[in-house]
Amino acid sequence: MNVRPDQRVDVKLQQHNENYRPLPKIYRPFGGSGRRLGSPVPGVSTTPLPPAASQATTSTSGSSAAAVDESQPTLNLRIQLPDGTRLPARFNTSQTVGDVYDFISRASPGNSGRPWVLSTTFPNKDHTEKDLVLGEMAEFKRGGTAVVKWA
Repeated sequence: MNVRPDQRVDVKLQQHNENYRPLPKIYRPFGGSGRRLGSPVPGVSTTPLPPAASQATTSTSGSSAAAVDESQPTLNLRIQLPDGTRLPARFNTSQTVGDVYDFISRASPGNSGRPWVLSTTFPNKDHTEKDLVLGEMAEFKRGGTAVVKWA
């Protein structure tokens, strides 16, 4: 416009008597690049999930594997492993924290190399007493989230 800073300029406004019509919008799909949610992070090696991780509806009772008794009350736990994978599981309210430890050990054999502990997210509390019944614990009475963290 060839106007210098602080230069005086004349502005003339003209009244138009027609209605405003917006320009037609042209659809342009996203053309950038990005990362998909859950895709591997560059430079970090990942190990595939073991096939036992897909068996989320079974749990252990003592040393023998037993399915969840549908006639009894159940609760759902979402267990987050140290590598970031989530492991959904169903337990009877009469099962113990030890059963959850056994389930995690079977579902994720990679955790057996290091000591780990089961804890809750909020309030942060480590659950090391394996004889506590899940249905009697305030943290797991209605299900919830449990985190496996390295000890």
